[in-house]
Amino acid sequence: MAAVTAVFLTALLAFISLGVDLGLLYSARAELQNAADVAALAGASTLITWDENQNAIAQADTAIATAQQFALLNQAQKVNLTLRSEDITLGLWDLEGGGFDPDYTGASSNPDELSGIQVLMRRDSLANGPVATIFAGAFGFGEVALSAEATGYLGYAGDVPAGAVDLPIALQAEDLNPGDGPDCGSIIAFSSEGEENAEWTTFFTWPANNPNVAAYVNGEMEIPALGVGDRLNMINGKLSNNTWKDLQDRFEAEGSDTDGDGSADSWQVMLPVVTNAGCNRARVAGFANVTISEVRTAPHKDIIATLQCGMVQPDSASGGGNYGTRAAAPKLVR
Repeated sequence: MAAVTAVFLTALLAFISLGVDLGLLYSARAELQNAADVAALAGASTLITWDENQNAIAQADTAIATAQQFALLNQAQKVNLTLRSEDITLGLWDLEGGGFDPDYTGASSNPDELSGIQVLMRRDSLANGPVATIFAGAFGFGEVALSAEATGYLGYAGDVPAGAVDLPIALQAEDLNPGDGPDCGSIIAFSSEGEENAEWTTFFTWPANNPNVAAYVNGEMEIPALGVGDRLNMINGKLSNNTWKDLQDRFEAEGSDTDGDGSADSWQVMLPVVTNAGCNRARVAGFANVTISEVRTAPHKDIIATLQCGMVQPDSASGGGNYGTRAAAPKLVR
């Protein structure tokens, strides 16, 4: 009986000892994953910056340095973590495919080729050393190699705060991006029956009618925060000339006089992009910047504008479709 008891106690102690080591390894792995997440998000947040005109600027070297800096702020089992440059991958991240586009992988100077940063945090023979076990060495596992991977994505504007959208106008996704990328410089046709690729919206306000559109145009109502998936109320009817006059007044007040003739001829605005346009309700798919060059009241009642690309929308989060406007805040995708 004593021999049986001794065997049982030995087995129990071995089981407890292995449990302690498994807990240690689980904790170390979780710490590595947290460090990888932090480094990937920090690096992604600096992949792209912008100038005073919101033009996107690639800064791959800054993203790499930032990821490494934030990695060092973390530990795994009390070991400060070094992130090797060889364990950092940059490039154009394909959200649908879940990987980097093989044609655009590397530290590019073109912001259109930089949307993701992937990091591999190690505790192995290559970096930071394997994790030492407490009891498992008796079973041949004195050290265990661990790693964790994370990808930060800085894509296209998908959520914007209240007041970020400038006008109660929604653009049609199918016309702005008919292929793999936006139709940069395309003309925004508005209030041209049968040819338009833009419509009025009253956002979440009902009914979708001229008085409510006018309230957003003249600033009586603030345009709300918007995000991908939101359903907006649409109106494709003709509006009063007073509403068009309010819009023209804003164009003159907020636009720029680039040719020096004393009147506005360039007004950059940010608008939502929607799918299922032409219906009473449409779903937000992303956001786009356009430059309005003219607003005409009756008898024309139209807007002359073009789609702008290579821009960044400050205070916006990633998640929208590619309509030429990048997000300012990243997210983890893997």
